[in-house]
Amino acid sequence: MTKCFGSLRGSCGGGLLAVLLVSLWCVGDVQTAGADPPAWDVLDGKAGEAPAEQMMVRYLLDQANQQMQQARQAMLDRTDPEQIRQWQQTMRTWFVEAIGGLPPMDTPLNARVTGTLQRDAYQVEKVLLEAQPGHYVTAALFLPDSEPYKPPYPAVLLACGHAQNGKASPRYQQGAALLALNGIAALIFDPIDQGERIQLRDEQGRTVVWGTQAHNALGVGSMLLGNNTAQFMIHDAMRCLDYLESRADIDANRLGMTGNSGGGTQTSLVMGIEDRLKAAAPACYITDFQHWLGRIRERGDVPGDAEQNVAGQLGVGLDHWGYLVMRAPMPVLVCAATEDFFPIDGTRSSVETAQVVFQRLNAAEKIDLVETVGPHGWHTRLREATVAWMLRWLVGQEREVREPEDLEVLTEAEIQVTPTGQVMDIEGARDVYAINRDLMVRLRQQRQAAWRDRGQAMWDEVRRITGIRRLEQLKVPEPRHVGQFQRDGFRVDQWVIEPEPGIVLPALAFVPDDGAEQVVLWLDEQGKSADAAIAGIKQRVAAGQAVLAVDLRGLGETRSEQNQWYGARNGHDGANVAVAYMLGRSYVAMRAEDILVTARVARSLVPGDGGVHLVAHGAQTAIPALHAAALERSFFGAVEIHGALPSFEQVVEKPLASDQLVHTVQGALTVYDLPDLQAAID
Repeated sequence: MTKCFGSLRGSCGGGLLAVLLVSLWCVGDVQTAGADPPAWDVLDGKAGEAPAEQMMVRYLLDQANQQMQQARQAMLDRTDPEQIRQWQQTMRTWFVEAIGGLPPMDTPLNARVTGTLQRDAYQVEKVLLEAQPGHYVTAALFLPDSEPYKPPYPAVLLACGHAQNGKASPRYQQGAALLALNGIAALIFDPIDQGERIQLRDEQGRTVVWGTQAHNALGVGSMLLGNNTAQFMIHDAMRCLDYLESRADIDANRLGMTGNSGGGTQTSLVMGIEDRLKAAAPACYITDFQHWLGRIRERGDVPGDAEQNVAGQLGVGLDHWGYLVMRAPMPVLVCAATEDFFPIDGTRSSVETAQVVFQRLNAAEKIDLVETVGPHGWHTRLREATVAWMLRWLVGQEREVREPEDLEVLTEAEIQVTPTGQVMDIEGARDVYAINRDLMVRLRQQRQAAWRDRGQAMWDEVRRITGIRRLEQLKVPEPRHVGQFQRDGFRVDQWVIEPEPGIVLPALAFVPDDGAEQVVLWLDEQGKSADAAIAGIKQRVAAGQAVLAVDLRGLGETRSEQNQWYGARNGHDGANVAVAYMLGRSYVAMRAEDILVTARVARSLVPGDGGVHLVAHGAQTAIPALHAAALERSFFGAVEIHGALPSFEQVVEKPLASDQLVHTVQGALTVYDLPDLQAAID
């Protein structure tokens, strides 16, 4: 039996349908009613694609790798020092803007020493300061003994990695003590969500989340506000440098910074934009994105936590080597472990790239790499190399450093700065979420005024902040027909729609035997083949409507369960969403454009130019559908949105809510909120 594709009531009603009628006129044998149940999957070997669940990984990593290769080559092509300096200034400006700027640096530190302890050959002062009003930082200042070293001392800011006890971690204390033993003061401080700075606690004061999980919880809401977890961490570090500068026993002209793992991240982020630093030594962080992101393809795990991922950095070509050269020729020592989960091949590659830049600035001696055999960690060899590097560039001494085997450090109780061991117990203390909520309220007030005063111009701002293109700018698709079967009263055509190279959207076209005058574009976050979706679609078809059911990218047949971002709370494909974020893209915008492209296909199913009836079920389709319909309202008829968030502000207010990362658009709340879109549809 042969079935003609164009058996619709009335005229063809559009150029796209005419193309389809010519190219897909007959599709061969068709399954008839009463046969085996239909195969709702479209990509199951019929379209020649690679495994569908790997589509988004391939698509995003191919873009990332291309961007990074181009950026590296562009840097290597800069042979004139002035070209390098121009790149440095441009990138430093871009970076600060990308993290949302920095909070004020002129608020009172209100620093005070809460205790002093003496150890063999060094002294420790316990320090409490305010990075922002009511936002406390706990730190410990390791000072050399005044014999044989005389103040003012050079000083190194030491950023902690993801140890729950923060500055109390023995390895980080050992690094601080080793600096002090060699005549260099060291200020070691707790990052947010570690040590004495836990931000999320329950009513009994117990930690809910800490470290990476907490940084990511902060990061999701921060994206919508246009900032980043890195903003808080960088600002904390800079205020600690302010404190060091304020002390008479510290030489403010000889400041350095080091840190391991998450502390290596903080060091890398700060050293590129902080002119007060005269030397730096990031440990167990620097690699390159080609190797680092490759772990997603190999193992299906994360591309780094929130402060390690900056919106759009892959799009502008900021790789790890960029952090090394952003302030070149400031001396930088990269410390690495050969068996780290930060790939050592990427580390070597980034250092090699940086070495070329330093050579062109006549400063080849100011960049170096030290490696130790072993897993991730600030090993003794790396601590010793770090202190030797600081002696070389802050003190002017070239000598070997050896860490005493019996180096004495403080217990957690001894290094505790606050009375209870947690800053949030201090009266008037404010956590990062309170700071973000204050920003959220200010942005809401600004948006309300803007939408009232600027009207239509705000829609251009929505397009700018989301990156969603106009319908006429999008590719006119040429769907591939890969199968067909007949059911009682309707036909089902299996299509593959390609909105852009590398992306395939499986679709099912349900066409009543008697034809249809109205078409529905059906979207379901559980996939077009979900039982509830099929049941709803059949009701529409029985009512005489044609239905095009589509799996948006990353849903249905192309859904991946192997690309989580630090656990299930950030969704089944959180790692992919994070890579898109670093490319300067969002799943919301990409899926909104998928909807616009497939809506064109849907319109071709019926005669005339009537609007497409848009139906979306579940937040992962509803939020993109809301964007698509609001921005191209005239293209759609009725719009039914089921399951969308009431507001982006809800994501900011509920940091521990599950599966919200996929809904984020960097800086959305600086321009619009979901109710603004809904108002255009109602």
